[in-house]
Amino acid sequence: MLRKICWGALLAAVTVFAASGFSPVTPPASNGCSRVGTWHGLGDSGTSWIAIDAPGANATSGQLALEWVALDPTFGGFFPTADRATGAQGVWQKVNQHTYQYTWIAYVLDAGGSAVFVARASGIASMTDCDHMDLTYALEVFDPSQDISTEPPLFGTYCGTATETRMALVQATCP
Repeated sequence: MLRKICWGALLAAVTVFAASGFSPVTPPASNGCSRVGTWHGLGDSGTSWIAIDAPGANATSGQLALEWVALDPTFGGFFPTADRATGAQGVWQKVNQHTYQYTWIAYVLDAGGSAVFVARASGIASMTDCDHMDLTYALEVFDPSQDISTEPPLFGTYCGTATETRMALVQATCP
């Protein structure tokens, strides 16, 4: 009998709350957002990519890998022998809750596979929310024979902006 009364009271309470418009409190968005994940990006030059950011030895740094979706390897015709670019490999480091620094390097190759130039980008990624980033970058363009750790970029530095969106997990259904 007691069991029937408890279930009856619970059913009555749910009915009252539902009729009053009460809804459970949704917890606020997590402040624990992270770069870790898969992103798709679009640069101001029309370049687009898919990026995978992996954790490193701790929660404040890690590695990144970019695969180009749309890219002009000739750099607007400046490097007419350029045929393709390697994927970019790099690192990221957390500055604060919403800001990350990053650096990556990619090689641009001719049709025979010889390096035409080396591109190194570094910049700041600012999270606007857990699923969106605004990026600023400085893209340095080096001759392949240069020591990019100690020499200035022979072909200059170009600055710009980009955005990234976290890849959403979707479950499509077929009709």
